[in-house]
Amino acid sequence: MPFYVIGGMYEDTTFLRLVRPEPTSGPFDTYEEAAEEWSGRSRATIDIATMRFRIVEADATPPAGGSTVDIEG
Repeated sequence: MPFYVIGGMYEDTTFLRLVRPEPTSGPFDTYEEAAEEWSGRSRATIDIATMRFRIVEADATPPAGGSTVDIEG
Protein backbone atom coordinates (compact mmCIF):
# COMPACT_ATOMS: atom_id res chain seq x y z
CA MET A 1 0.00 0.00 0.00
CA PRO A 2 1.23 3.52 -0.67
CA PHE A 3 2.45 5.89 2.03
CA TYR A 4 1.71 9.61 2.41
CA VAL A 5 3.13 12.45 4.51
CA ILE A 6 0.39 14.58 6.05
CA GLY A 7 0.24 17.37 8.59
CA GLY A 8 0.53 21.08 9.06
CA MET A 9 0.06 23.69 11.76
CA TYR A 10 -2.02 22.78 14.81
CA GLU A 11 -3.87 25.08 17.19
CA ASP A 12 -1.48 24.24 20.03
CA THR A 13 0.96 21.58 21.17
CA THR A 14 -1.78 19.12 22.11
CA PHE A 15 -1.90 18.50 18.32
CA LEU A 16 -5.65 17.86 18.45
CA ARG A 17 -6.92 20.52 16.02
CA LEU A 18 -5.25 21.07 12.66
CA VAL A 19 -5.74 24.73 11.72
CA ARG A 20 -3.55 25.06 8.63
CA PRO A 21 -3.06 21.82 6.71
CA GLU A 22 -0.05 21.59 4.41
CA PRO A 23 -0.27 19.83 1.04
CA THR A 24 -0.12 16.04 1.28
CA SER A 25 3.04 14.44 -0.14
CA GLY A 26 2.91 11.12 -1.90
CA PRO A 27 2.10 8.49 -2.74
CA PHE A 28 5.40 6.81 -1.89
CA ASP A 29 5.95 3.14 -2.67
CA THR A 30 7.99 2.46 0.48
CA TYR A 31 7.99 3.66 4.06
CA GLU A 32 11.64 4.66 3.63
CA GLU A 33 10.78 7.04 0.77
CA ALA A 34 8.01 8.59 2.86
CA ALA A 35 10.37 8.87 5.84
CA GLU A 36 12.84 10.84 3.73
CA GLU A 37 10.09 13.31 2.77
CA TRP A 38 8.85 13.48 6.38
CA SER A 39 12.37 14.21 7.60
CA GLY A 40 12.85 17.07 5.14
CA ARG A 41 9.50 18.66 5.95
CA SER A 42 10.00 18.24 9.69
CA ARG A 43 13.50 19.73 9.61
CA ALA A 44 12.29 22.69 7.54
CA THR A 45 9.72 23.59 10.24
CA ILE A 46 11.62 22.49 13.35
CA ASP A 47 11.39 25.95 14.94
CA ILE A 48 7.59 26.01 14.77
CA ALA A 49 6.35 24.21 17.89
CA THR A 50 2.82 23.69 16.56
CA MET A 51 3.85 22.18 13.21
CA ARG A 52 3.72 18.40 12.90
CA PHE A 53 3.93 15.89 10.06
CA ARG A 54 3.34 12.16 10.06
CA ILE A 55 3.50 9.19 7.74
CA VAL A 56 0.29 7.32 7.03
CA GLU A 57 -0.41 4.24 4.96
CA ALA A 58 -3.32 4.27 2.52
CA ASP A 59 -6.12 1.89 3.30
CA ALA A 60 -6.99 -0.33 0.33
CA THR A 61 -10.63 -0.51 1.44
CA PRO A 62 -11.96 2.91 2.48
CA PRO A 63 -14.78 2.96 5.04
CA ALA A 64 -18.20 4.13 3.81
CA GLY A 65 -18.09 7.90 3.57
CA GLY A 66 -14.53 7.94 4.88
CA SER A 67 -11.03 8.75 3.78
CA THR A 68 -8.67 6.44 1.92
CA VAL A 69 -5.86 7.43 4.28
CA ASP A 70 -5.65 5.73 7.67
CA ILE A 71 -4.69 8.53 10.07
CA GLU A 72 -5.14 6.47 13.20
CA GLY A 73 -1.73 4.77 12.84
